[in-house]
Amino acid sequence: MDYLISISDQLAPQLRSLRKVRRLSQADLALKLGVTQSRIAAIERNPSAVSAGQLLDLLKVLGVDLVLRDTPAPVGATSPVSDISDTGPKGAW
Repeated sequence: MDYLISISDQLAPQLRSLRKVRRLSQADLALKLGVTQSRIAAIERNPSAVSAGQLLDLLKVLGVDLVLRDTPAPVGATSPVSDISDTGPKGAW
């Protein structure tokens, strides 16, 4: 099932719910990630306090994929991609 997260406040209850659906306590999840239970509690309260890499690790343990999906631009809006100059270097970030 897909869960649209459009603002960071929506992430906290989703993380908690995913953990509970998998019948994991905060301590169980912490053990799998190699962190403390209090760290899991802090992440569930404020997911913005975790790095992108840590969030991806957490989602992997929970068996969840992170999917980035283009959304259509509103009619008449310019695409931010079209505003980017193509004069920069090519290749990896």
